Amino acid sequence: MTAMNEDLELDADGIPILTELVQEHEADTSAERYEDEPTTATSPAEIADKLLGSKPLRQQLAEICITLTREVHQQIEQSLRPAIEQAIVLALEDSDTHSAAAVRQQLEAALPDLIARALEK
Repeated sequence: MTAMNEDLELDADGIPILTELVQEHEADTSAERYEDEPTTATSPAEIADKLLGSKPLRQQLAEICITLTREVHQQIEQSLRPAIEQAIVLALEDSDTHSAAAVRQQLEAALPDLIARALEK
């Protein structure tokens, strides 16, 4: 085996490359050494409780929730935008010039509220 102070060959990701074969009898002796140590099984529920009790994991979950919420809002807004624009165009085409300007102003003022209500639903 190589000594710890020798430089190891690394792949592109910085992972050491195995250059010497490990013989079967060498692997068996190391496995026997760990067989004598007692093992304690942790249930999946205990692992989940520990993970959910972890502050870093909760922070990561919160960040994921924020990102997902933002992306859903953007997707809803993008899908609603053509329909709202079409409604504005149709409303303007059916009105006279003065009415068209008033309708456009009202619709443009109401647009953020309409999108917010649609996102809530």
